[in-house]
Amino acid sequence: MNEALPRRGRPRSPERRRAVLDAAAELALSSGSLPTVDAIATRAGVSRTTLYKWWPSPAAVLVEGLLDRFHASIEFDDDLPVRTALEAQVDALVHLLRDTPAGRLLRQLMAASITDAATATALLDEWLEPRRHAAVHHVERGIASGELRAGTDAALVVDALFAPAYHRLVWGHAPLDDDLAARVCALVWPAIAT
Repeated sequence: MNEALPRRGRPRSPERRRAVLDAAAELALSSGSLPTVDAIATRAGVSRTTLYKWWPSPAAVLVEGLLDRFHASIEFDDDLPVRTALEAQVDALVHLLRDTPAGRLLRQLMAASITDAATATALLDEWLEPRRHAAVHHVERGIASGELRAGTDAALVVDALFAPAYHRLVWGHAPLDDDLAARVCALVWPAIAT
């Protein structure tokens, strides 16, 4: 995640920030559509100006709210074997995309990101990068322990592991199956394991 640049005016109140993130996530998840700035501001009890002062775009508010709501789908303990941690992270993403309204919302945000740079930036900074960072950590842990080959391109491995879930979400050509994470890891693992 990018560090927010210092902004003029009153600093963010943790309570107001929480109210805005909760409002954005709740509105989106309950309706299955992207909420307006007015709806988020009204539900959170803040002004539109506050939202625009604290976040660069409405999409950034929503994506940060969704990440905050589903953060447990990213973090897996270092006590787990590397393959187990990575498979669990991919599996958590598959279930989040398939079994919650977040999947439909992310699909809408991805479509909007094609023509809206602010939405694209929000998705990359507030959704994709935190997930990638957590997964890269596990790949690097595997390299350091000797479980994975030295010189393994951690970023490419993460792309290979997660791309099928997003590809199936966007195109809908195949289901987000319960065993998708296991099958993808089985495909990738022989190429990187020692």
